[in-house]
Amino acid sequence: MRAALTLLDQAIAMGNLELAHLAAGEVDKAEEVAFGRDGVMNAALAEDNLSAPDGECLDSLVAKLEELKTLQARIIDEATRLRRSIGQEIMRTGQEQKRHQGYGRAVRPTPRIRSSFISRNS
Repeated sequence: MRAALTLLDQAIAMGNLELAHLAAGEVDKAEEVAFGRDGVMNAALAEDNLSAPDGECLDSLVAKLEELKTLQARIIDEATRLRRSIGQEIMRTGQEQKRHQGYGRAVRPTPRIRSSFISRNS
């Protein structure tokens, strides 16, 4: 049971690191930490680590799981904020591209009309 508590402490530390990476916009690093945290959580909640719990350890286990739950909610909120910000940046980039294309069309010279139906004497 003590091993599970130690692994949960490690998972909390990794969750805080993941949150810091997300806040900094380092999505790749946050993803690596998230996969590592998943492995630690699976190991902590394995049946052999949770066997024969005593009352004191059970209270600590519940407290750590509650802490992980709130940490996970914060991670999800930060990831949602980051996703929205990236979506807005993509939209802004598309609008800039359209604006630049408009400037390009305005600057290009228009070709003269060459038609055999227009009289040169008129």
